[in-house]
Parts: sequence; structure tokens; C-alpha cells
Amino acid sequence: VLSCSCLSDLREDDVPPCTAENKPVIESQCNVLNSDKFKACHDLVKPEDFIQICVYDMCRYDGMKSTLCDIVQVYVDTCKNYGITITWRNSTFCPLSCPSQSHYTDCVSTCPSTCNDIFASSLCEKTQECTEGCECDDNYVLSNGKCVPLSNCGCRDDDDNYYSVSSLWSKPLAAE
Repeated sequence: VLSCSCLSDLREDDVPPCTAENKPVIESQCNVLNSDKFKACHDLVKPEDFIQICVYDMCRYDGMKSTLCDIVQVYVDTCKNYGITITWRNSTFCPLSCPSQSHYTDCVSTCPSTCNDIFASSLCEKTQECTEGCECDDNYVLSNGKCVPLSNCGCRDDDDNYYSVSSLWSKPLAAE
């Protein structure tokens, strides 16, 4: 006769490590997932589990705002997997900081314009895949991961070789 038994669980209850003062504030912040902004996804992805995780993690990390933003991002990403896109960031709630000469957008091009290919974004195959991120401001394009003025870009020769502005100054011009 084979007999199996489970060991008793001796772990302490997994109660969020909140103080009496900060728990109501944290719960209120995490309940943003119940707001109308996220309502389009509620039938597909229940926010309750995410709220519970949010409260626990924010209590654990003493109300750190980036924790809230990370949990909301995971909820939004989960919704996106079901085909629901939610625009949720703004300048006061979990803003995404962008480098100079760029700005946040909820739908950034998967093939941004660069000095090497200034028409990339307009020629890019439009897909329904969309992700938030930073894109260069008007009249700026990516060059080595930074947004630079379009006027700082180089050019291509007849063989499609690209030359940066700085390399153009160091090469003698060919006589025609």
C-alpha cells in the first residue's frame, strides 16, 4: 500500500508588508487598473490579480512609483496580447522619459528614419504591431541611437555608400 502525505506549509502568510498609513494610499494607486481607462480590457483580463500584486509589491518597496508603473505596463501588455491597445501614460502618470530631440508616443514606428535611411518610416510596411516609445522630433532622425538634425546627416554616392558629414570633410572631392 502506497501512502502519500503533504508536508504542512510552515511559511508565514503572504501579507503585504504595509504600514497602516501607507496601505490605503497604495491600494488607491493600484486601483487605477479598475478605472475607465482600462475598462476595455476588463472582460478579457481581470485586473484584480494585478491589483493584488501591485499592492504587495508597492508595500514591499515602500510605495515606489516605478513599481506601480511596471505592474500597469504588464497589465497593458497582457491586454495587448488579446488585441486591446490601451493608451495610459501621460506627463503626470508614469511618464516615459525620452532623450533630447525626441518625444513619447504610444505607437512608435518599428523602422524609424535614420541618417542612413531617411525615408525608412514612410516606406516601412505598416503593421498592426505597435509599441510605445520615444521617436525623434520633426526634422530629426536617428544616428547612432541619438536624434540628430536632418541637416547633420551625410549622403550616399552612386554606389550607395553612405558618408557621414564628418567623413565628407576629410575626403577630397573627386573631379568630374
